[in-house]
Amino acid sequence: MSKRNRHDRGSSSSADERSSSSPKCPPPPAKTSRMATGGSEATVTMNALPSELQSLAKLILGQTKQQQEAVGDRLSDQIKILDGKVDSLSTELTAVRERVGSLEAAADWNNTEIERLQRELQQEKRERIKSDLLAERYSRKPDIIVRGLPYRREENCVLLFNDFVSGELGLDPVGLVAVHRLSQPTKTRPNPPLLARLINLHDRDRVLREGRRLRGTGLAVHEHLPPPLQAARAKLVPDRDAATTKARENSTVCKVSIWVPHKSTYAVLMVNGKEQKRVDAIDLVLAANVKPT
Repeated sequence: MSKRNRHDRGSSSSADERSSSSPKCPPPPAKTSRMATGGSEATVTMNALPSELQSLAKLILGQTKQQQEAVGDRLSDQIKILDGKVDSLSTELTAVRERVGSLEAAADWNNTEIERLQRELQQEKRERIKSDLLAERYSRKPDIIVRGLPYRREENCVLLFNDFVSGELGLDPVGLVAVHRLSQPTKTRPNPPLLARLINLHDRDRVLREGRRLRGTGLAVHEHLPPPLQAARAKLVPDRDAATTKARENSTVCKVSIWVPHKSTYAVLMVNGKEQKRVDAIDLVLAANVKPT
């Protein structure tokens, strides 16, 4: 018993010596509520800091708060400025959209007006061309064109025409103002057409009427038309010949003719009294296929 007590006293004395000789550690910080509940991270409060650090921390926190407030004020001012600019831009954009809308409406109106003016101009051009063609046709009304008459040197065109009227058409000689060939003979055109201007329009109509029965003889009589109407009539010739050939092959009776109505600017292909095709000389003039008179 005495040995154990001595041993215990020795042990306690040695422990006291070790504890007195080792440096003292500061006391642990107070536990927060999170540490008390078993959290893994400790939150150091202001009170846990030493007094000299507390004043420094307060200074830092105060400056930080002031900087945050200053930054917040500047950001607020900048946001207000941006809001004002956005509102201004929105107003300007609305005005621009309204302006664009008005310009588009004006452009649409201008396009419509331009189209209307173009139609009116086109119609005015057609009316002008029609007026010129009809005036030219009226000035040529007493004239007759005879095609197929053989050309002879030193020929008398008046006697040649009257011989044609009496011999081929069975009519009495007619009064003439002038008779002449439309051009000099060439290798490709050895018998130029003969132009005759009659005094009496009734004689002119009788010659044209009797000249219809000359088809197939190599001779032809027709009205002296302006060049655009001649071109319109010429465009129907292939269709007339094709219709005639088809009727001949089928051994059918088919009356085919090209008719230029009085006071008109177009030629018509007639088959058995019905219109099959029409060519307007005004369209040819506008398409620049032929030159207006």
